[in-house]
Amino acid sequence: MISIKALPARAADVLFPRRCPFCGAVLGADVLQGVVCPTCTREEMRLQHLPPRLPEGEHDFYALSEAAAAYYYADSVRRAILRCKRGGRPWYARELADRMAVLVFGALPARKTGDMPQYLGLHALPVYNCIVPVPPRRPLPGVPGLPLLLARRLGEVLGLPVETPLYLKNPGREQKQLTREQRLQNAKDAFACRPGTDLTGKRVLLVDDIITTGATASACALELLKAGATDVTAAAIAAAEELPREKQKH
Repeated sequence: MISIKALPARAADVLFPRRCPFCGAVLGADVLQGVVCPTCTREEMRLQHLPPRLPEGEHDFYALSEAAAAYYYADSVRRAILRCKRGGRPWYARELADRMAVLVFGALPARKTGDMPQYLGLHALPVYNCIVPVPPRRPLPGVPGLPLLLARRLGEVLGLPVETPLYLKNPGREQKQLTREQRLQNAKDAFACRPGTDLTGKRVLLVDDIITTGATASACALELLKAGATDVTAAAIAAAEELPREKQKH
């Protein structure tokens, strides 16, 4: 029997069926772990970032304890993220966040489409007090950024509150137009915490969609540390790194 509280969600699933974030196909009974359609299964597995922890040699994590990503930023993963950008197809954020929960945090995959991954907790990972999304550099009025959508879903799965103390203080130039050194400098004074923010003693999970050089994540982490956080770890859907030879298309 379906509970009264579950009716709105079930109605939404009927009106707006869940789709594979990598190709847009409606998810059926043959779905992989509740999220990926059979057609995309091999491609999704090829692009998984295993292990999820990101190597510091390829990124600049000057204010982060560590960082992780579920995928490499390439091919169908890249297209999936771009579909969600700037209010495009925000409903895919739910599926992508579920994959983050499984691949980065070790949650048990959903048994069927529409179910939520089950997070039981891992002793090897730090216990976070809250999730903070990275604010968008080009916000649209009334449109939540992709990191916020990811944070909200991850908050549901991991059982953590979502806080939004960060804001964009100085937009600067678009990061994708800059070199590695320019990205670091451009990001350093771009973000700040709102006046009165108190994160004293908190271990923070910082969520973004893509980690490229690590400049944005580190700049945000530095501000969170200034506000009292004791530890900041970053997690993203994907990392912009060169694909290992065995994962490249041949």
